[in-house]
Amino acid sequence: MFNKEFRDMRVRFLVMFFILLGTFVLLVVVKDYTQNLSEIIRSAPKNILEKFGVTDEFMKKLSRWDFYIITQWYGKNLGQFVPILAIIMAFPVFAREIEDETMELLLVRVKRRRLFMVKFFIPLVFTLLALVVLAVLPLPVSWIIGESLDASSVFRYLLVETIGIFLWFSITIFFSLLFSDQVKPLIVSIALLAGTTALGSFIKLLSILNTYLYILKGDLVLWPSLAYTLAGVVFTYLSYKVLETKDF
Repeated sequence: MFNKEFRDMRVRFLVMFFILLGTFVLLVVVKDYTQNLSEIIRSAPKNILEKFGVTDEFMKKLSRWDFYIITQWYGKNLGQFVPILAIIMAFPVFAREIEDETMELLLVRVKRRRLFMVKFFIPLVFTLLALVVLAVLPLPVSWIIGESLDASSVFRYLLVETIGIFLWFSITIFFSLLFSDQVKPLIVSIALLAGTTALGSFIKLLSILNTYLYILKGDLVLWPSLAYTLAGVVFTYLSYKVLETKDF
């Protein structure tokens, strides 16, 4: 019954996973060139460096493996992809069935509660699996090449990114149930991500709307962690209620 969906989900999973894996491999490869790059940048006029927020101390730190991985992988590349990964994995989950007019057939064969549990949690597990592998990967790589990396920082970022994944996955699932085609949930979810990021960046009182401030910083503090987790739970509940009451 769900074979077609699993095949499509597997394709999306593998594409996103290998894109991110390739990004990490590229980071590791170019790491050896950061020392030369730092020397070139540090030779530039100080007023230009200060204009772009680049300090001599930062460039020295960037040549260290641990600082480089934390700032460039967790604090930039992987972190920036976290909401996108959640959106890409979630947007067609229900919208495809509605668009293809197969939702009614599914509901004849499966109770709505079970349908929601299967179609919500299986893609979420795949998404979290990709995140865990990509987040933990720098630890064995560090051991292999003889570099040190703080495991506590890695797992702190993993927990923060897990909360971010859950939030944006649940939001996108909600839109996937609201709309009758696959394009709208994708566009609306990305637009919401862009809008909340912009509002949170430019308006200090609305900074909590910018989930990137939370994900990229990697601080597992109580207030935003609780707020984002509760928001994810609320959107999950609203999604279930939509499925429970909507006529397809």
